[in-house]
Formats: sequence, C-alpha cells, structure tokens
Amino acid sequence: MAAEGSYQASTFNLELEGEIQRLKAQVIISWEKEARTLKWFGLADGMKVLEAGSGPGFFTEKLVELLPNSSITAVEIDPVLQEKAAEYLHQKAGGRVNHVQASVGDTGLPANSFDFAIARLLFVHLPDPVAAAREIFRILKPGGKLVIIDNDADLFWLTNPPWSVEIVREKFKQVIASRGGNLCVGRNLCSILKEAGFVSVDLEAVVSHSDIIGIEAFQPLLDSGPILQMVKQGLISESEIASYLVSRDKFEAAGDRRLIMTFGLMACGEKNQ
Repeated sequence: MAAEGSYQASTFNLELEGEIQRLKAQVIISWEKEARTLKWFGLADGMKVLEAGSGPGFFTEKLVELLPNSSITAVEIDPVLQEKAAEYLHQKAGGRVNHVQASVGDTGLPANSFDFAIARLLFVHLPDPVAAAREIFRILKPGGKLVIIDNDADLFWLTNPPWSVEIVREKFKQVIASRGGNLCVGRNLCSILKEAGFVSVDLEAVVSHSDIIGIEAFQPLLDSGPILQMVKQGLISESEIASYLVSRDKFEAAGDRRLIMTFGLMACGEKNQ
C-alpha cells in the first residue's frame, strides 16, 4: 500500500533511525499535557479507542499505559512504521492493540465502532483532511469524539538565541504542499471538524518549554535531517538554508543558555448522539 500524503518515514529524513528518534521525541516532549487535555476532552479508561496515523508506536504505548482497560486500534498506512510499531509493542501492549494497515480516508472499519479517536500529527500531511475526518466520523459511535493534535508552521517554536527559520520554513511549506500536505493545517482544524459533521468543536493549545522539561528532550527535534534530506533531493538549495544553518550553529553554541518553546494544537469535535 502506498504512503498517503506528504509524509513517508523512510524518505523524510537522511536516515530512518534519525526519523524514528525524532518521532519519539515529539511524543515525549508534550505527552503529559496532551494526556491531560485528552482526559479533559473526555477520554476515559475502558473506551474503545482509534489512533489514526499511529506511526512507530510511541504514542500508542502511552495510550496503553494511560488506559489499562481499553482496546486500541492503531491505523497506519506506512508499512515500515506499522512493522516497527508491531515489534515495539509486542511485549508492551498485552494484546490490547489491533494494528490495521490502511488509509485513514478508507479504514475499512465498521461504522459506529469507537468511543474516541485521536489523530496526532497526521492531518498536516493529508491531501484531503475533511475526507479523513468524515471517515473517522463514520466509524465513531454516536456521542464519540475525535481529537486532532497537530501543528501550524507559523506557530511552531520560539528560541533563544533566535534561530532564523523563515526562509527554510517557507520553502518547506511549498515542498510539503506540492506533496499534498499543509504545514499550516493547525489554523484550519476547527473548520475541518465542522465540515466533516462534528459539533461542539473546541480548541486548546499545548506548550512545551525547555526550562520545564530540559533542553535535552528537544535535541532530536533540532536535528536538521529533514531539511538536509530536501537539499539532497534538490528541493532546497544550499544557499537557501545557509542562514538557517548559521543560526542553528549559534543556537547550539549557546549551550546551557539555550531556550526552546514549542506550540501544539488540539481540536476536538463530537459526533451527534
């Protein structure tokens, strides 16, 4: 099955292992606040949960720990990531995770089956996010909820010393858009949910700060592998990333004086009873 949208783990970064570690760091950095917000939105132990775009299984693992009496269906289109998730969770999940290789836009799962659905850092890569939300709407039970956790490139991070990312960010937006994704999807999450038929739509922000969780937690996210991979593929020129790399080196040289703050968005919608 071909990968969907603008993301494929095996080609997104210079090395697959570097990409896996980046995905793991994304979970670790914001999990506690995301879990708190998920529970505030109504996620509860014992629910039948769908995870759309489950990746290599790090977020799935957190759900298994948070919800010891829940079953989790992990839908992932990328066979590389699905295989890694199955291996990673084999001894950790106690048989409570059902792995499904499918597109989130056509899961093949029965209607009215799940109490709660979570799509984390998935919608940013989808060519038709409304269709994906409609498919999740279909397989949720009446009263079930979907929470989309995603980013917006213009509201992603702040650093000290400042890290000049503007030119690369704009180029990255263009490249991802050419592949069917949208790095600014965060601002559209509420409208996506509403267009898909969800009601009682709400939005919360999740902020992670290095002064709280330590700069080390962010280190894998500072890896320029995805940017350098685009240079290697001829999608971004070396001159276009020059100022980015200079800023990166200045940031790294600041050592213990470095500060980074990232922003995530969590949108929730409910299927009518």
